[in-house]
Amino acid sequence: DRITGGDYSPGYRLKERDLVEEIGISRIPLREALRSLATEGFVTLVPRKGAVVTQLKPNDLEEIFEVREALETHQAVLATRKATQPEVAELFREVEASERAWAAGDRQAADRANVAFHAVLVQMTHNDLFTRLLEPLQNRLNWLLRQNADQRELCLEHRDLAEAIAGGDEIAAQRLARQHVHTSKRVALELLFGDEPD
Repeated sequence: DRITGGDYSPGYRLKERDLVEEIGISRIPLREALRSLATEGFVTLVPRKGAVVTQLKPNDLEEIFEVREALETHQAVLATRKATQPEVAELFREVEASERAWAAGDRQAADRANVAFHAVLVQMTHNDLFTRLLEPLQNRLNWLLRQNADQRELCLEHRDLAEAIAGGDEIAAQRLARQHVHTSKRVALELLFGDEPD
């Protein structure tokens, strides 16, 4: 939570002694947690130096978005096929919450609505494997974009995607999901590297 919330920025050294005292746990569960975070890509374990918050390179981001595009375009198709009416209603509630937050200038509320929108999309697939595969990728992206990015453009795309899903239009949902991943990639590249995708 501290990494994804921006308290520990990329490159920050995570000192075991400080974390043990601060969190109130022993070194063994802390080391296990750091190994788990390393597996998910949030932390890099450096021999004889310990753990640091991961600093991504452009190629790392490219790999993340290649996988996200494959998974999220199919996720949109599954959501269109399998979503229940209450789930569709919840998706629109998150779209509206995001729009209200941006209108009020409440960045934190907009971030929460963005995260919740994607959580509902995953739920709509009714596929536990999708949930497990997408969670670490989505968490990493949320972490990256929270660093400083203005996510308004990303949030605006949510309404079109929600409308395609609600209308049962699998082709439009797939196309809009792909477009959304491409927008996310561009925003992340600009944020981290001041660069545009190829």
